[in-house]
Amino acid sequence: MLALAAIALCCAPSPVMAVDGSRCSELFPELTWEVHTGTGPTVLETAGMTPGTAERFAADIDRVALMVEAELGGLEGSTVCIASPDLADAFDEYVAAGQRLHAGVFAEEQILVMSAVELRMIDDGIAFGVPQLALWKLGDDLGIDEGYPDPLGTTIAHWYLARDTGRLDRYRSELSVALFLDDPNPEERTTGDAAVWVGERQPDPSFFDPQFLGSQMGAFIDWAVDEEGVAILRETDQVTWANLENRWRVQIRDQYPRGSFGLWWGVAIVVIFILLAAALAWLRWREKRMLAIRRPTPPPDETLFGDTATDT
Repeated sequence: MLALAAIALCCAPSPVMAVDGSRCSELFPELTWEVHTGTGPTVLETAGMTPGTAERFAADIDRVALMVEAELGGLEGSTVCIASPDLADAFDEYVAAGQRLHAGVFAEEQILVMSAVELRMIDDGIAFGVPQLALWKLGDDLGIDEGYPDPLGTTIAHWYLARDTGRLDRYRSELSVALFLDDPNPEERTTGDAAVWVGERQPDPSFFDPQFLGSQMGAFIDWAVDEEGVAILRETDQVTWANLENRWRVQIRDQYPRGSFGLWWGVAIVVIFILLAAALAWLRWREKRMLAIRRPTPPPDETLFGDTATDT
């Protein structure tokens, strides 16, 4: 069995294909790209990267792409290009010089490009960028000109990022407390009070820095999908999302006690506060009285300063 396994490994095709099949070279021909096959719908291409590092990123891409494809679709034929930090210089053609933007979403081409300036942030860039490729294709399928609307699309991308990095529960807790304290009467809100979810379309290409990602509002998308199903992401109407936001705020408020305990509980709380205040006042008065009652000073010892001490 060991011999057969060794033969299978030797005869298996290499995961790296010929450079001729590179799509990343269409955008950045100055780099030498290697194409890696995986189990997901999104292909990885790398430049200036060791095979072990490329294999790690390929697994990350497959994990995110399979999740996004199952819920949104639209990733067939998409590509992720990850290159050495030199790729950041090539972004100067698209952004102002000096901007630390290490990732770009070329939505029409269905390509996500990242410069490996910070290897530890590549995973976040994948989880945030790959959903945007799928959303652009979803916008085309829905007949929306120039892609999926923003900021709804960006918030959905933050939802995928929070899920992949395990931050969703923390974001949900933080948002719940903040909104509960900020908005005590959410049932009085109208659709006009909600955030603008369907606004301008995201520019293509769009760039971001993976070092500064993360938004708590991904928790709102998680609630909306839990309430309405993943099909809600195909709805791009402002009123629909405004109503969802208002319902979400009411749900957050209702999960905390409203503070209505009845008349006698209120009387008891007031009496307790009065008794505590009286007890503290009495203790303070007693402390001052004790400080006022001092031990009398004894008379001086005459033997130390009198005639006897002088004669000696």
